[in-house]
Amino acid sequence: MKSERVAFDTLVQVKTPRSFANALDKAAVSRLMSRSDFIRTTLANQLKADGIEIAGAA
Repeated sequence: MKSERVAFDTLVQVKTPRSFANALDKAAVSRLMSRSDFIRTTLANQLKADGIEIAGAA
């Protein structure tokens, strides 16, 4: 069965210190993910933990 791809059609930008961005990169690499995939997955998990479900979330 073919799974539907989620459209990433909205850009969200956040300013951080370089050290924070470097930490995100390190965490993403350790999970064999891109920085964007890591951030999407982490945010989706936190939203779920907060009781907020998002259709098509990572």
